[in-house]
Amino acid sequence: MNNMEFNNTSLTTHSFWQSINILITKFNVINKRLWGSKILHHYFCEPPNSAWIAPLKSINKLSEGSEKFLGRIICTDLELTHSLTQSDNIEIFLLELLPKKFSEVKAFQLVCLDKKNLTATFYNITPDNKEKNCNLCPNFTYSLSLENDNLMLKTSPEEQYSDSSAKSLKWLVDTVIPQFLKWGRNGAEQKQTLFKESLQLISADNYYIKYNELKQKYGQEMVKNWSEGTDPSKYVYEDIAIATYLLMLWDSDKATCPKKTFVDLGCGNGLLVYILTKEGHNGVGIDVRKRKIWDMYPRDINLVEKTIIPSNNNTFPDADWLIGNHSDELTPWIPVIAAKSSYKCNFFLLPCCAFNFDGTKYQRKDSSKSQYMEYIDYVKTICENCGFKTCIDRLKIPSTKRICLVGQKKLYPKEKYPEVCINIQNLIQKDFSLSHDNNTSWVLNFQPRNHVERVRNCTQIDHTVTEKIVDCVAKYLLEGCDLETKWTIGKEVKIYELITLLTEDNLKAMKAECGGLQTLLKNNHHIFKVDNGKVQMRYPRTIKEVYENNKSNQSKIKVQIKPCWFFRNHPKGCPLTNTTCSYMHT
Repeated sequence: MNNMEFNNTSLTTHSFWQSINILITKFNVINKRLWGSKILHHYFCEPPNSAWIAPLKSINKLSEGSEKFLGRIICTDLELTHSLTQSDNIEIFLLELLPKKFSEVKAFQLVCLDKKNLTATFYNITPDNKEKNCNLCPNFTYSLSLENDNLMLKTSPEEQYSDSSAKSLKWLVDTVIPQFLKWGRNGAEQKQTLFKESLQLISADNYYIKYNELKQKYGQEMVKNWSEGTDPSKYVYEDIAIATYLLMLWDSDKATCPKKTFVDLGCGNGLLVYILTKEGHNGVGIDVRKRKIWDMYPRDINLVEKTIIPSNNNTFPDADWLIGNHSDELTPWIPVIAAKSSYKCNFFLLPCCAFNFDGTKYQRKDSSKSQYMEYIDYVKTICENCGFKTCIDRLKIPSTKRICLVGQKKLYPKEKYPEVCINIQNLIQKDFSLSHDNNTSWVLNFQPRNHVERVRNCTQIDHTVTEKIVDCVAKYLLEGCDLETKWTIGKEVKIYELITLLTEDNLKAMKAECGGLQTLLKNNHHIFKVDNGKVQMRYPRTIKEVYENNKSNQSKIKVQIKPCWFFRNHPKGCPLTNTTCSYMHT
Protein backbone atom coordinates (compact mmCIF):
# COMPACT_ATOMS: atom_id res chain seq x y z
CA MET A 1 0.00 0.00 0.00
CA ASN A 2 1.04 3.59 -0.64
CA ASN A 3 0.19 5.82 2.34
CA MET A 4 -0.11 9.59 2.39
CA GLU A 5 -0.61 11.40 5.67
CA PHE A 6 -2.22 14.81 6.13
CA ASN A 7 -1.42 16.12 9.60
CA ASN A 8 -3.30 18.36 12.05
CA THR A 9 -6.57 18.23 10.13
CA SER A 10 -8.79 19.29 13.07
CA LEU A 11 -11.28 16.63 11.97
CA THR A 12 -13.49 14.97 14.54
CA THR A 13 -15.13 11.58 14.13
CA HIS A 14 -18.39 13.35 13.35
CA SER A 15 -16.88 15.71 10.75
CA PHE A 16 -14.93 12.85 9.14
CA TRP A 17 -18.10 10.84 8.49
CA GLN A 18 -19.87 14.03 7.48
CA SER A 19 -17.33 14.59 4.71
CA ILE A 20 -17.50 10.92 3.69
CA ASN A 21 -21.27 11.24 3.36
CA ILE A 22 -20.83 14.15 0.93
CA LEU A 23 -18.37 12.10 -1.12
CA ILE A 24 -20.95 9.32 -1.38
CA THR A 25 -24.04 11.41 -2.08
CA LYS A 26 -22.60 14.46 -3.87
CA PHE A 27 -19.40 13.34 -5.54
CA ASN A 28 -20.34 15.52 -8.53
CA VAL A 29 -19.57 18.64 -6.44
CA ILE A 30 -15.85 18.05 -7.03
CA ASN A 31 -15.96 15.63 -9.96
CA LYS A 32 -17.06 17.87 -12.82
CA ARG A 33 -17.44 14.91 -15.18
CA LEU A 34 -20.39 13.66 -13.12
CA TRP A 35 -23.99 14.82 -13.21
CA GLY A 36 -24.73 13.01 -9.97
CA SER A 37 -24.83 9.60 -8.35
CA LYS A 38 -27.46 7.05 -7.42
CA ILE A 39 -27.38 4.64 -4.47
CA LEU A 40 -28.41 1.28 -5.92
CA HIS A 41 -28.00 -0.75 -2.72
CA HIS A 42 -27.24 0.03 0.90
CA TYR A 43 -26.26 -2.71 3.39
CA PHE A 44 -25.45 -2.90 7.11
CA CYS A 45 -23.51 -5.96 8.23
CA GLU A 46 -20.88 -7.54 10.44
CA PRO A 47 -17.53 -8.41 8.80
CA PRO A 48 -17.48 -12.25 8.39
CA ASN A 49 -13.69 -12.63 8.21
CA SER A 50 -10.46 -10.73 7.62
CA ALA A 51 -10.37 -11.48 3.87
CA TRP A 52 -13.94 -10.53 3.06
CA ILE A 53 -12.98 -7.63 0.76
CA ALA A 54 -10.61 -9.57 -1.51
CA PRO A 55 -13.23 -10.99 -3.92
CA LEU A 56 -14.20 -7.44 -4.92
CA LYS A 57 -11.15 -7.27 -7.16
CA SER A 58 -12.78 -9.79 -9.50
CA ILE A 59 -16.06 -7.90 -9.83
CA ASN A 60 -15.46 -6.42 -13.28
CA LYS A 61 -17.84 -8.41 -15.43
CA LEU A 62 -21.14 -6.84 -14.41
CA SER A 63 -23.76 -5.99 -16.99
CA GLU A 64 -24.52 -2.29 -17.04
CA GLY A 65 -27.77 -1.28 -15.34
CA SER A 66 -28.51 -4.73 -13.92
CA GLU A 67 -29.19 -3.62 -10.35
CA LYS A 68 -30.49 -6.94 -9.02
CA PHE A 69 -27.53 -8.79 -10.45
CA LEU A 70 -25.14 -6.25 -8.96
CA GLY A 71 -26.67 -6.65 -5.53
CA ARG A 72 -26.70 -10.45 -5.71
CA ILE A 73 -23.10 -10.84 -6.80
CA ILE A 74 -21.90 -8.50 -4.07
CA CYS A 75 -23.69 -10.51 -1.42
CA THR A 76 -22.28 -13.75 -2.86
CA ASP A 77 -18.68 -12.63 -3.34
CA LEU A 78 -18.50 -11.02 0.08
CA GLU A 79 -20.15 -14.00 1.74
CA LEU A 80 -22.56 -11.57 3.38
CA THR A 81 -25.82 -13.30 2.52
CA HIS A 82 -26.02 -14.92 5.94
CA SER A 83 -24.90 -11.85 7.88
CA LEU A 84 -26.87 -8.87 6.55
CA THR A 85 -27.91 -7.75 10.00
CA GLN A 86 -28.56 -4.23 11.21
CA SER A 87 -25.16 -3.38 12.57
CA ASP A 88 -23.22 -0.11 12.71
CA ASN A 89 -19.84 -1.80 12.26
CA ILE A 90 -19.82 -2.15 8.47
CA GLU A 91 -21.90 -0.09 6.02
CA ILE A 92 -21.79 -0.79 2.29
CA PHE A 93 -23.00 1.43 -0.57
CA LEU A 94 -23.28 0.40 -4.19
CA LEU A 95 -23.24 3.57 -6.30
CA GLU A 96 -24.08 4.24 -9.91
CA LEU A 97 -22.10 7.28 -11.13
CA LEU A 98 -24.00 9.23 -13.78
CA PRO A 99 -21.85 11.03 -16.38
CA LYS A 100 -22.56 14.62 -17.31
CA LYS A 101 -22.31 13.57 -20.95
CA PHE A 102 -25.22 11.21 -21.47
CA SER A 103 -23.35 9.36 -24.23
CA GLU A 104 -20.60 8.25 -21.81
CA VAL A 105 -20.73 4.91 -20.03
CA LYS A 106 -21.94 4.91 -16.43
CA ALA A 107 -19.52 3.86 -13.73
CA PHE A 108 -20.13 1.74 -10.62
CA GLN A 109 -18.41 2.23 -7.31
CA LEU A 110 -18.65 0.26 -4.10
CA VAL A 111 -17.93 2.07 -0.83
CA CYS A 112 -17.28 0.24 2.42
CA LEU A 113 -17.49 2.21 5.68
CA ASP A 114 -15.71 0.61 8.63
CA LYS A 115 -17.18 2.59 11.53
CA LYS A 116 -15.04 0.91 14.17
CA ASN A 117 -11.73 1.70 12.47
CA LEU A 118 -12.80 5.07 11.00
CA THR A 119 -12.05 3.97 7.44
CA ALA A 120 -13.88 4.39 4.13
CA THR A 121 -12.70 2.29 1.20
CA PHE A 122 -13.66 3.03 -2.41
CA TYR A 123 -13.67 0.32 -5.12
CA ASN A 124 -14.18 0.93 -8.81
CA ILE A 125 -16.28 -2.05 -9.96
CA THR A 126 -17.19 -0.66 -13.38
CA PRO A 127 -17.25 -3.43 -16.02
CA ASP A 128 -14.11 -3.38 -18.14
CA ASN A 129 -14.69 -1.62 -21.44
CA LYS A 130 -11.54 -0.15 -22.90
CA GLU A 131 -13.26 0.88 -26.12
CA LYS A 132 -15.56 3.26 -24.28
CA ASN A 133 -12.76 4.50 -22.00
CA CYS A 134 -14.91 4.94 -18.88
CA ASN A 135 -12.98 7.00 -16.35
CA LEU A 136 -15.53 8.69 -14.09
CA CYS A 137 -13.76 7.64 -10.90
CA PRO A 138 -10.25 6.38 -10.00
CA ASN A 139 -9.74 2.91 -11.46
CA PHE A 140 -7.82 1.72 -8.41
CA THR A 141 -8.86 1.01 -4.84
CA TYR A 142 -8.22 3.74 -2.28
CA SER A 143 -9.24 4.43 1.30
CA LEU A 144 -9.56 7.41 3.63
CA SER A 145 -9.12 6.96 7.35
CA LEU A 146 -8.79 9.13 10.43
CA GLU A 147 -5.87 8.26 12.71
CA ASN A 148 -5.03 10.49 15.69
CA ASP A 149 -6.32 13.68 14.04
CA ASN A 150 -4.44 12.82 10.84
CA LEU A 151 -6.17 11.98 7.58
CA MET A 152 -4.66 8.98 5.79
CA LEU A 153 -5.01 8.31 2.05
CA LYS A 154 -4.03 4.72 1.22
CA THR A 155 -3.65 3.40 -2.32
CA SER A 156 -1.79 0.72 -4.28
CA PRO A 157 1.93 1.29 -4.99
CA GLU A 158 2.29 4.29 -7.30
CA GLU A 159 4.70 2.56 -9.69
CA GLN A 160 1.87 0.28 -10.84
CA TYR A 161 -0.25 3.16 -12.09
CA SER A 162 -0.95 3.89 -15.72
CA ASP A 163 -0.95 7.50 -16.90
CA SER A 164 -4.69 7.81 -16.20
CA SER A 165 -4.26 6.32 -12.72
CA ALA A 166 -1.44 8.74 -11.96
CA LYS A 167 -3.72 11.63 -12.95
CA SER A 168 -6.46 10.23 -10.71
CA LEU A 169 -4.06 10.03 -7.77
CA LYS A 170 -2.96 13.63 -8.33
CA TRP A 171 -6.63 14.65 -8.48
CA LEU A 172 -7.31 12.88 -5.16
CA VAL A 173 -4.39 14.66 -3.49
CA ASP A 174 -4.81 18.12 -5.04
CA THR A 175 -8.60 18.38 -5.28
CA VAL A 176 -10.48 15.79 -3.22
CA ILE A 177 -8.42 15.91 -0.01
CA PRO A 178 -8.45 19.76 0.36
CA GLN A 179 -12.20 19.85 -0.26
CA PHE A 180 -12.75 16.91 2.10
CA LEU A 181 -10.91 18.77 4.89
CA LYS A 182 -12.80 21.98 4.12
CA TRP A 183 -16.15 20.21 4.46
CA GLY A 184 -15.09 18.78 7.78
CA ARG A 185 -13.77 22.06 9.19
CA ASN A 186 -16.60 24.29 7.99
CA GLY A 187 -19.45 22.10 9.15
CA ALA A 188 -21.00 21.43 5.75
CA GLU A 189 -23.96 19.68 7.35
CA GLN A 190 -25.06 22.87 9.13
CA LYS A 191 -24.80 24.94 5.94
CA GLN A 192 -27.17 22.62 4.11
CA THR A 193 -30.04 22.54 6.56
CA LEU A 194 -32.38 24.40 4.16
CA PHE A 195 -31.47 22.58 0.94
CA LYS A 196 -30.07 19.14 1.65
CA GLU A 197 -30.51 17.95 -1.92
CA SER A 198 -31.27 19.30 -5.38
CA LEU A 199 -34.45 18.28 -7.22
CA GLN A 200 -36.33 17.26 -4.08
CA LEU A 201 -39.81 17.68 -5.58
CA ILE A 202 -39.27 15.37 -8.56
CA SER A 203 -37.57 12.10 -9.42
CA ALA A 204 -33.88 12.83 -9.99
CA ASP A 205 -33.49 9.64 -12.06
CA ASN A 206 -36.34 10.55 -14.40
CA TYR A 207 -35.07 14.13 -14.58
CA TYR A 208 -31.63 12.92 -15.69
CA ILE A 209 -33.14 10.90 -18.53
CA LYS A 210 -35.60 13.63 -19.60
CA TYR A 211 -33.00 16.42 -19.44
CA ASN A 212 -30.63 14.54 -21.72
CA GLU A 213 -33.49 13.71 -24.08
CA LEU A 214 -34.39 17.42 -24.39
CA LYS A 215 -30.71 18.37 -24.59
CA GLN A 216 -30.30 16.13 -27.64
CA LYS A 217 -33.59 17.33 -29.10
CA TYR A 218 -33.16 21.10 -28.74
CA GLY A 219 -29.69 21.95 -27.41
CA GLN A 220 -27.35 21.69 -30.38
CA GLU A 221 -29.82 23.29 -32.80
CA MET A 222 -30.49 26.26 -30.51
CA VAL A 223 -26.80 26.88 -29.73
CA LYS A 224 -26.00 26.79 -33.45
CA ASN A 225 -28.75 29.30 -34.36
CA TRP A 226 -28.53 31.54 -31.29
CA SER A 227 -28.97 35.17 -32.38
CA GLU A 228 -28.84 36.88 -28.98
CA GLY A 229 -25.78 38.57 -27.51
CA THR A 230 -25.79 36.22 -24.50
CA ASP A 231 -23.74 33.04 -24.12
CA PRO A 232 -25.78 30.18 -25.68
CA SER A 233 -23.78 27.47 -23.88
CA LYS A 234 -25.19 28.83 -20.60
CA TYR A 235 -28.65 30.16 -21.43
CA VAL A 236 -29.79 27.40 -23.79
CA TYR A 237 -28.95 24.55 -21.42
CA GLU A 238 -30.23 26.47 -18.40
CA ASP A 239 -33.65 26.89 -20.03
CA ILE A 240 -33.64 23.23 -21.09
CA ALA A 241 -33.00 22.29 -17.44
CA ILE A 242 -35.84 24.54 -16.21
CA ALA A 243 -38.18 23.14 -18.87
CA THR A 244 -37.25 19.61 -17.78
CA TYR A 245 -38.05 20.45 -14.16
CA LEU A 246 -41.45 21.89 -15.05
CA LEU A 247 -42.32 18.94 -17.28
CA MET A 248 -41.46 16.57 -14.44
CA LEU A 249 -43.63 18.58 -12.03
CA TRP A 250 -46.52 18.57 -14.47
CA ASP A 251 -46.16 14.85 -15.18
CA SER A 252 -47.15 14.15 -11.57
CA ASP A 253 -50.60 15.55 -12.43
CA LYS A 254 -50.78 14.01 -15.89
CA ALA A 255 -53.72 11.71 -15.12
CA THR A 256 -56.13 14.53 -14.27
CA CYS A 257 -54.75 17.22 -16.60
CA PRO A 258 -52.36 15.97 -19.32
CA LYS A 259 -51.96 19.39 -21.00
CA LYS A 260 -51.15 22.47 -18.94
CA THR A 261 -51.88 26.06 -19.84
CA PHE A 262 -49.15 28.42 -18.72
CA VAL A 263 -48.06 32.08 -18.84
CA ASP A 264 -44.36 32.94 -18.66
CA LEU A 265 -44.11 36.50 -17.29
CA GLY A 266 -40.83 38.07 -18.32
CA CYS A 267 -40.09 35.33 -20.84
CA GLY A 268 -36.93 37.00 -22.21
CA ASN A 269 -35.55 34.97 -25.14
CA GLY A 270 -38.71 32.81 -25.19
CA LEU A 271 -36.82 29.50 -25.28
CA LEU A 272 -38.66 28.12 -22.25
CA VAL A 273 -42.02 28.86 -23.93
CA TYR A 274 -40.75 27.22 -27.13
CA ILE A 275 -39.72 23.97 -25.42
CA LEU A 276 -42.83 23.66 -23.22
CA THR A 277 -45.08 24.29 -26.25
CA LYS A 278 -43.23 21.76 -28.40
CA GLU A 279 -43.57 19.22 -25.58
CA GLY A 280 -47.37 19.42 -25.82
CA HIS A 281 -48.47 22.21 -23.47
CA ASN A 282 -50.29 25.44 -24.33
CA GLY A 283 -48.84 28.74 -23.20
CA VAL A 284 -47.80 32.29 -23.87
CA GLY A 285 -44.66 34.25 -23.05
CA ILE A 286 -44.91 37.94 -22.24
CA ASP A 287 -42.03 40.38 -22.02
CA VAL A 288 -41.64 44.13 -22.04
CA ARG A 289 -39.21 43.87 -24.95
CA LYS A 290 -39.12 41.66 -28.03
CA ARG A 291 -35.91 39.73 -28.65
CA LYS A 292 -34.29 39.06 -32.04
CA ILE A 293 -34.53 35.31 -31.54
CA TRP A 294 -38.35 35.44 -31.39
CA ASP A 295 -38.45 35.63 -35.19
CA MET A 296 -36.67 32.29 -35.40
CA TYR A 297 -39.43 30.34 -33.63
CA PRO A 298 -42.33 28.71 -35.52
CA ARG A 299 -45.65 30.57 -35.72
CA ASP A 300 -47.31 28.37 -33.11
CA ILE A 301 -45.00 29.78 -30.40
CA ASN A 302 -47.02 32.54 -28.72
CA LEU A 303 -44.76 35.41 -27.60
CA VAL A 304 -46.17 38.85 -26.79
CA GLU A 305 -44.37 42.17 -26.35
CA LYS A 306 -46.22 43.90 -23.52
CA THR A 307 -45.57 45.77 -20.29
CA ILE A 308 -47.23 43.98 -17.37
CA ILE A 309 -48.55 46.30 -14.67
CA PRO A 310 -49.93 44.25 -11.72
CA SER A 311 -53.67 44.96 -11.88
CA ASN A 312 -57.05 43.36 -12.46
CA ASN A 313 -56.44 43.76 -16.20
CA ASN A 314 -53.39 41.51 -15.97
CA THR A 315 -54.68 38.33 -14.38
CA PHE A 316 -54.88 34.97 -16.16
CA PRO A 317 -57.98 33.01 -15.11
CA ASP A 318 -57.44 30.29 -17.74
CA ALA A 319 -53.85 29.53 -16.76
CA ASP A 320 -52.91 26.44 -14.78
CA TRP A 321 -49.41 27.80 -14.08
CA LEU A 322 -47.65 31.16 -13.91
CA ILE A 323 -43.90 31.06 -14.53
CA GLY A 324 -41.51 33.68 -13.19
CA ASN A 325 -38.01 32.81 -14.43
CA HIS A 326 -35.72 35.71 -13.44
CA SER A 327 -38.78 37.97 -13.70
CA ASP A 328 -37.10 40.95 -11.96
CA GLU A 329 -39.64 43.57 -10.77
CA LEU A 330 -42.53 41.11 -11.26
CA THR A 331 -40.94 38.53 -8.91
CA PRO A 332 -42.91 39.37 -5.73
CA TRP A 333 -46.05 39.73 -7.84
CA ILE A 334 -45.99 36.22 -9.34
CA PRO A 335 -47.73 34.50 -6.36
CA VAL A 336 -50.11 37.48 -6.04
CA ILE A 337 -51.13 37.38 -9.71
CA ALA A 338 -51.45 33.58 -9.53
CA ALA A 339 -53.66 33.81 -6.43
CA LYS A 340 -55.87 36.53 -7.94
CA SER A 341 -56.13 34.81 -11.33
CA SER A 342 -58.07 31.79 -10.06
CA TYR A 343 -58.21 29.19 -7.31
CA LYS A 344 -56.69 26.58 -9.64
CA CYS A 345 -53.69 28.67 -10.76
CA ASN A 346 -50.26 27.52 -9.51
CA PHE A 347 -46.84 29.12 -9.90
CA PHE A 348 -43.15 28.39 -10.44
CA LEU A 349 -40.79 31.16 -9.36
CA LEU A 350 -37.02 31.40 -9.80
CA PRO A 351 -35.94 34.70 -8.19
CA CYS A 352 -32.81 36.52 -9.27
CA CYS A 353 -32.67 40.30 -8.75
CA ALA A 354 -34.45 41.50 -5.60
CA PHE A 355 -37.40 43.90 -6.05
CA ASN A 356 -40.22 45.28 -3.91
CA PHE A 357 -43.90 45.44 -4.87
CA ASP A 358 -43.50 48.96 -6.28
CA GLY A 359 -40.62 47.95 -8.58
CA THR A 360 -37.87 49.50 -6.46
CA LYS A 361 -34.81 47.54 -5.36
CA TYR A 362 -35.26 45.41 -2.25
CA GLN A 363 -33.11 46.65 0.64
CA ARG A 364 -31.40 44.16 2.91
CA LYS A 365 -32.70 44.17 6.49
CA ASP A 366 -31.02 41.19 8.19
CA SER A 367 -27.20 41.27 8.16
CA SER A 368 -27.04 37.68 9.45
CA LYS A 369 -28.16 36.42 6.02
CA SER A 370 -27.03 37.11 2.48
CA GLN A 371 -29.33 39.44 0.56
CA TYR A 372 -30.25 36.55 -1.75
CA MET A 373 -31.30 34.21 1.07
CA GLU A 374 -33.13 37.01 2.87
CA TYR A 375 -35.04 37.78 -0.32
CA ILE A 376 -35.93 34.11 -0.78
CA ASP A 377 -37.42 34.14 2.74
CA TYR A 378 -39.27 37.39 1.97
CA VAL A 379 -40.81 36.00 -1.23
CA LYS A 380 -41.70 32.72 0.51
CA THR A 381 -43.63 34.70 3.13
CA ILE A 382 -45.56 36.46 0.34
CA CYS A 383 -46.38 33.09 -1.26
CA GLU A 384 -47.71 31.67 2.02
CA ASN A 385 -49.72 34.83 2.74
CA CYS A 386 -51.30 34.38 -0.68
CA GLY A 387 -52.58 31.01 0.49
CA PHE A 388 -50.10 28.69 -1.25
CA LYS A 389 -48.44 25.68 0.29
CA THR A 390 -44.99 26.73 -0.87
CA CYS A 391 -42.13 24.31 -1.46
CA ILE A 392 -38.53 25.36 -2.01
CA ASP A 393 -36.19 23.40 -4.23
CA ARG A 394 -32.74 23.78 -5.74
CA LEU A 395 -32.34 23.34 -9.47
CA LYS A 396 -29.39 21.82 -11.32
CA ILE A 397 -28.61 24.76 -13.59
CA PRO A 398 -25.40 26.68 -14.44
CA SER A 399 -26.29 29.64 -12.23
CA THR A 400 -25.63 30.82 -8.67
CA LYS A 401 -29.29 31.87 -8.40
CA ARG A 402 -30.92 28.42 -8.61
CA ILE A 403 -33.35 28.25 -5.69
CA CYS A 404 -36.95 28.07 -6.85
CA LEU A 405 -40.32 28.33 -5.11
CA VAL A 406 -43.25 26.17 -6.20
CA GLY A 407 -46.87 26.75 -5.19
CA GLN A 408 -49.19 24.01 -6.43
CA LYS A 409 -51.50 23.50 -3.49
CA LYS A 410 -53.68 25.86 -1.50
CA LEU A 411 -53.73 26.15 2.28
CA TYR A 412 -57.47 26.93 2.31
CA PRO A 413 -60.71 25.49 0.82
CA LYS A 414 -62.14 26.97 -2.38
CA GLU A 415 -65.08 28.65 -0.63
CA LYS A 416 -62.67 30.99 1.19
CA TYR A 417 -61.14 32.28 -2.07
CA PRO A 418 -62.83 35.76 -2.00
CA GLU A 419 -61.69 36.26 1.60
CA VAL A 420 -58.09 35.38 0.72
CA CYS A 421 -58.07 37.91 -2.15
CA ILE A 422 -59.02 40.66 0.32
CA ASN A 423 -56.25 39.53 2.69
CA ILE A 424 -53.74 39.80 -0.16
CA GLN A 425 -54.69 43.45 -0.68
CA ASN A 426 -54.13 44.09 3.01
CA LEU A 427 -50.73 42.40 2.77
CA ILE A 428 -49.61 44.78 0.01
CA GLN A 429 -51.07 47.84 1.75
CA LYS A 430 -49.00 47.08 4.85
CA ASP A 431 -45.83 48.32 3.14
CA PHE A 432 -47.02 50.09 -0.02
CA SER A 433 -49.86 52.43 -0.92
CA LEU A 434 -52.73 50.82 -2.80
CA SER A 435 -54.02 52.35 -6.01
CA HIS A 436 -57.65 53.42 -6.15
CA ASP A 437 -58.00 52.01 -9.66
CA ASN A 438 -57.38 48.26 -9.48
CA ASN A 439 -57.74 47.96 -13.25
CA THR A 440 -54.74 50.22 -13.81
CA SER A 441 -52.42 49.18 -11.00
CA TRP A 442 -52.64 47.52 -7.59
CA VAL A 443 -50.03 49.88 -6.10
CA LEU A 444 -49.23 53.54 -6.64
CA ASN A 445 -46.22 54.45 -8.78
CA PHE A 446 -45.26 50.92 -9.86
CA GLN A 447 -41.98 51.12 -11.82
CA PRO A 448 -41.78 48.57 -14.67
CA ARG A 449 -38.70 48.14 -16.83
CA ASN A 450 -38.21 50.50 -19.77
CA HIS A 451 -39.50 49.28 -23.09
CA VAL A 452 -36.16 50.12 -24.69
CA GLU A 453 -33.12 48.63 -22.98
CA ARG A 454 -30.55 51.25 -22.09
CA VAL A 455 -26.92 50.71 -22.96
CA ARG A 456 -25.33 50.82 -19.51
CA ASN A 457 -21.66 50.05 -19.92
CA CYS A 458 -20.09 53.53 -19.67
CA THR A 459 -20.18 53.96 -23.47
CA GLN A 460 -22.94 56.59 -23.26
CA ILE A 461 -21.10 58.97 -20.94
CA ASP A 462 -20.58 62.44 -22.37
CA HIS A 463 -17.44 62.41 -24.54
CA THR A 464 -16.01 65.45 -22.77
CA VAL A 465 -16.33 63.73 -19.39
CA THR A 466 -14.62 60.60 -20.73
CA GLU A 467 -11.73 62.66 -22.12
CA LYS A 468 -11.21 64.41 -18.78
CA ILE A 469 -11.12 61.10 -16.89
CA VAL A 470 -8.71 59.51 -19.38
CA ASP A 471 -6.35 62.53 -19.25
CA CYS A 472 -6.48 62.60 -15.45
CA VAL A 473 -5.60 58.90 -15.16
CA ALA A 474 -2.84 59.13 -17.79
CA LYS A 475 -1.15 62.05 -16.01
CA TYR A 476 -1.20 60.15 -12.73
CA LEU A 477 0.36 57.05 -14.35
CA LEU A 478 3.18 59.19 -15.79
CA GLU A 479 3.71 61.19 -12.61
CA GLY A 480 7.29 60.84 -11.27
CA CYS A 481 8.52 58.98 -14.39
CA ASP A 482 11.56 59.97 -16.44
CA LEU A 483 10.05 61.78 -19.42
CA GLU A 484 13.22 63.53 -20.55
CA THR A 485 15.42 60.70 -21.76
CA LYS A 486 13.04 57.97 -22.91
CA TRP A 487 9.45 57.14 -23.86
CA THR A 488 7.57 55.33 -21.07
CA ILE A 489 4.21 53.71 -20.39
CA GLY A 490 4.43 54.91 -16.80
CA LYS A 491 3.78 53.06 -13.58
CA GLU A 492 1.23 50.35 -12.77
CA VAL A 493 -1.27 51.23 -10.03
CA LYS A 494 -4.32 49.70 -8.42
CA ILE A 495 -7.59 51.10 -9.69
CA TYR A 496 -8.83 52.10 -6.25
CA GLU A 497 -5.90 54.56 -6.04
CA LEU A 498 -7.36 56.45 -9.00
CA ILE A 499 -10.83 56.92 -7.52
CA THR A 500 -9.67 59.83 -5.33
CA LEU A 501 -8.51 61.71 -8.45
CA LEU A 502 -12.02 61.96 -9.89
CA THR A 503 -14.67 64.54 -9.11
CA GLU A 504 -17.96 63.55 -7.54
CA ASP A 505 -19.80 64.49 -10.75
CA ASN A 506 -17.61 62.17 -12.82
CA LEU A 507 -18.18 59.29 -10.41
CA LYS A 508 -21.95 59.85 -10.57
CA ALA A 509 -21.84 59.87 -14.37
CA MET A 510 -20.16 56.43 -14.42
CA LYS A 511 -22.45 54.98 -11.74
CA ALA A 512 -25.53 56.11 -13.70
CA GLU A 513 -24.30 53.99 -16.61
CA CYS A 514 -24.01 50.85 -14.45
CA GLY A 515 -20.25 50.92 -14.69
CA GLY A 516 -17.23 52.18 -12.88
CA LEU A 517 -13.75 53.43 -13.58
CA GLN A 518 -12.57 49.93 -14.51
CA THR A 519 -15.31 49.64 -17.16
CA LEU A 520 -14.44 53.04 -18.62
CA LEU A 521 -10.73 52.21 -18.78
CA LYS A 522 -11.45 48.87 -20.46
CA ASN A 523 -13.55 50.70 -23.03
CA ASN A 524 -10.35 52.64 -23.84
CA HIS A 525 -8.27 49.49 -24.23
CA HIS A 526 -6.15 51.13 -26.98
CA ILE A 527 -4.72 53.37 -24.22
CA PHE A 528 -4.90 51.31 -21.01
CA LYS A 529 -4.21 47.73 -20.01
CA VAL A 530 -6.45 46.57 -17.12
CA ASP A 531 -5.63 43.30 -15.35
CA ASN A 532 -6.39 41.97 -11.84
CA GLY A 533 -7.58 45.32 -10.54
CA LYS A 534 -4.47 47.13 -11.80
CA VAL A 535 -4.05 49.57 -14.68
CA GLN A 536 -1.12 50.71 -16.81
CA MET A 537 -0.78 52.41 -20.18
CA ARG A 538 -0.19 50.25 -23.22
CA TYR A 539 2.62 50.49 -25.73
CA PRO A 540 0.97 51.46 -29.05
CA ARG A 541 0.50 48.60 -31.53
CA THR A 542 2.03 48.56 -34.97
CA ILE A 543 0.12 47.78 -38.16
CA LYS A 544 2.03 44.51 -38.42
CA GLU A 545 1.00 43.43 -34.90
CA VAL A 546 -2.66 44.16 -35.63
CA TYR A 547 -2.62 41.98 -38.76
CA GLU A 548 -0.71 39.15 -37.05
CA ASN A 549 -3.19 39.04 -34.17
CA ASN A 550 -6.17 38.89 -36.53
CA LYS A 551 -5.03 36.54 -39.28
CA SER A 552 -8.45 34.86 -39.56
CA ASN A 553 -10.37 38.11 -40.14
CA GLN A 554 -7.97 40.40 -42.02
CA SER A 555 -10.60 41.59 -44.51
CA LYS A 556 -12.41 43.50 -41.76
CA ILE A 557 -9.33 45.07 -40.14
CA LYS A 558 -9.18 48.87 -40.30
CA VAL A 559 -5.95 50.67 -39.45
CA GLN A 560 -4.98 54.35 -39.37
CA ILE A 561 -8.64 55.38 -39.32
CA LYS A 562 -8.88 56.75 -35.77
CA PRO A 563 -6.49 59.38 -34.36
CA CYS A 564 -3.58 58.15 -32.24
CA TRP A 565 -4.15 59.16 -28.64
CA PHE A 566 -0.45 58.92 -27.78
CA PHE A 567 0.57 61.17 -30.71
CA ARG A 568 -1.77 63.89 -29.46
CA ASN A 569 -1.62 63.47 -25.66
CA HIS A 570 1.53 61.68 -24.41
CA PRO A 571 4.27 64.15 -23.33
CA LYS A 572 6.74 62.35 -25.64
CA GLY A 573 4.18 61.77 -28.40
CA CYS A 574 3.87 58.35 -30.07
CA PRO A 575 6.98 56.14 -30.05
CA LEU A 576 6.01 54.73 -33.47
CA THR A 577 6.36 56.44 -36.83
CA ASN A 578 3.44 57.59 -38.92
CA THR A 579 3.93 54.63 -41.29
CA THR A 580 4.11 51.92 -38.59
CA CYS A 581 1.49 53.03 -35.99
CA SER A 582 -1.92 51.39 -36.39
CA TYR A 583 -3.57 54.73 -35.56
CA MET A 584 -3.48 57.97 -37.54
CA HIS A 585 -0.89 60.65 -36.66
CA THR A 586 -2.33 63.50 -38.74
